[in-house]
Amino acid sequence: MLKQLVHMMITTEHFGSFPLLPRKMMITKLTLACSLFTALFIGSQTARSEDLGIGLIPDDAAFVSSTLRGREQYDRIVASNAFASLKELKSVAKALEEFSKQQTQPGNPMAIAMMMMQMPDNQEAIDLLKDMVATDTFVFGSSSWVTVSKLIQTIQSAQRTSALTTLTKGTDLEIEVDSRPNMIIAKALAANTDQIVIPDLVWGFKTTKIDAAKNQLERIEVFAKNMAQGQPMLADAVARQKIGNGDFITVTIKPDPNLIKLAISNVLRFPDMEEELDTILKRVNELQFVVALGVVKDHVVLSIGGGTEHLQAIGTTGGSLLDTEPLKVVRDATDKPLTSIWYRSKKFAKAWETSPEDIAEAKKLVGAVAEANELSAEATEESEKLVEDLLSGYTSRRGTAGPWVAYSYMTDTGYAGEEWNWSKNFPWDGSKPLAFDYFGGDPFAAVAVRAKTDPEQFESLVTWVSSLREFITNNIASSADEDVRKNFETFEEKIAPLGEELTQTIREKFIPALKSGQFGFVLDSKASTTRIQKTLPTSSKPLPLVSPAIVLSLDDDVLFREGLSDVFALSDKLLSVIREIDEDAIPSEYRIPDPEEQDTPGGSIWSFALPESGLDEQIQLSIGVGKEAAVFSLVPDQAKRLLKSTPLTLKGDVSMNLAAAAILDWVAFANVIEPWVNYVIRCGGVMQDKGSLDPDSTIGPDSETEEVTDALDQLTTIFDVVRCLKSATAKTVIEGDATVTRWQNRIEDLPAK
Repeated sequence: MLKQLVHMMITTEHFGSFPLLPRKMMITKLTLACSLFTALFIGSQTARSEDLGIGLIPDDAAFVSSTLRGREQYDRIVASNAFASLKELKSVAKALEEFSKQQTQPGNPMAIAMMMMQMPDNQEAIDLLKDMVATDTFVFGSSSWVTVSKLIQTIQSAQRTSALTTLTKGTDLEIEVDSRPNMIIAKALAANTDQIVIPDLVWGFKTTKIDAAKNQLERIEVFAKNMAQGQPMLADAVARQKIGNGDFITVTIKPDPNLIKLAISNVLRFPDMEEELDTILKRVNELQFVVALGVVKDHVVLSIGGGTEHLQAIGTTGGSLLDTEPLKVVRDATDKPLTSIWYRSKKFAKAWETSPEDIAEAKKLVGAVAEANELSAEATEESEKLVEDLLSGYTSRRGTAGPWVAYSYMTDTGYAGEEWNWSKNFPWDGSKPLAFDYFGGDPFAAVAVRAKTDPEQFESLVTWVSSLREFITNNIASSADEDVRKNFETFEEKIAPLGEELTQTIREKFIPALKSGQFGFVLDSKASTTRIQKTLPTSSKPLPLVSPAIVLSLDDDVLFREGLSDVFALSDKLLSVIREIDEDAIPSEYRIPDPEEQDTPGGSIWSFALPESGLDEQIQLSIGVGKEAAVFSLVPDQAKRLLKSTPLTLKGDVSMNLAAAAILDWVAFANVIEPWVNYVIRCGGVMQDKGSLDPDSTIGPDSETEEVTDALDQLTTIFDVVRCLKSATAKTVIEGDATVTRWQNRIEDLPAK
């Protein structure tokens, strides 16, 4: 599991070797991997592709996760100076001592367990388990997961229908159909009984102890049969059978029809549901739950699911997932010391896409609402077309499913890996290099992404909204009661024109000003504070002020400035309109405060103070606009820094065409977090001692209790270990029909004591 998380990180020294991730996935992966600090010295043996355990997996698998070199990585962790430092912590040493005592206390469950583990057969089982997780393990979902995904989509669609019918109940738009949630879901299940399946999940463990595995299989068979003899329902449940290339013990449990009927009837208890219930029950009674444990070649295999058919193909010649085209990137990487492999099939991803059936269902619902509102046939048809146009437009622009493969491997500085995604229609633009000049030079975290800009998409949305307004005017408002009609007329007269002005500003100013499509996210901590909020105590030492910022690349700074001016003017107009509509909605004396404007060498900065928030005065909503970049920040000084062109202090080549890039200086991030953790722990100690925090007090070493001092001493060691992970970088490029992300991290052990 550790390597599956650490596979998401990268190092600054090797930044030039990798592509970078789309922003959401990249930030998630960087964050997960930052908790790891292992793999300090590498000298691993590589493997042939035919030796990989995933070679046993059939080619119709829905998803796969494989872990390799578990023992090798574990040994490196345990042998590291960082691990030794953690063991020396008082709390850890005390826990280990207590654990050791329990193993020797007569009558203690732990001592009894340790005695049982010394029995020869149990010792063989323990050694087998250690061997099974040492080198190559995998888990995969069979194609039944595609089917069950469709079932989940069916249920979700029924729930959406139920929610809409419930919302309209008792209103003028009430749909004249049975809107009981259970009835809607039952009808959906009864119409799709082929999707009611128990999905199969299979684990595989490579072992060098085949004889021990067979011996333990015999023990488990005897134990299972003895247990089954005491349960009449399980009398024939346990069987030993040959399945495909494996020898398995299977435990088959069939549902009790009466219990199933009782359980379902308690949920779907309406008499007019009997036909649907019978259809569902018939399908459920055909299902069975099967647990299979066996040996296939040099692997111990455990399967849990609705049958054993998927086990027939495990380990057979031909039809292996490893031989498929998406896995070619893994076959080509077997000269590297692989630590994890991940896969998601196209069919599994496609099962979660918006389908034509979803669009048809939405049209049906809208049609029902239209009929309930007694709209004409023409209006009903028009409403259905509006929904179809909206969903079709969304579907045409969203990504379309493709296979996804990722793998990680050990390097001489930590971990690295690649992620290949063959999904289509992504918005990322990797046609040219990214610009890094307005990220402040040395932030501790930064992400840059370039997306394709599509003015036609904006125009399509505007056209659709216009059609919706026209539809409401002609078919809803015209036949509504006087109050509704009056409210709509007010909206059209006073609010809609402001929306049209905003649309014009976006069309004529913001879209051309942001034509390049590049944007970024920056975190730095150049500023500091002793009290971030006035109700909190003052810190005796300055605390780093974590400052987030969004950076937009500008193609036309003049148009962007004009667009901002238009938005400011529109906000004043909106305030006036709201007062016209309801003079009590906003106090008459309230005015939107004017920003403080500041000219800097890099551009202009507008800052909005937040006096009522009680926050440090440094924290202000800020917008900075320069010749080539715009910055949105919470700290004006940061906006000023970012507007100044400063090369990013990053080793490696970033001059190639990129769709996205990310960098994380983990040491700097840890240095920012540690003082805040110390401050919070000290505040907690004061709260525990005095029951409250005095805003006029100062929190520092003098505030510490003995317990807090001890905790902070241990915390220092923990942060030293955390800083073993030095840095991470990632890059994403477009290669042919794939979006490829390559990443790497850098990890260093603590010096020996």
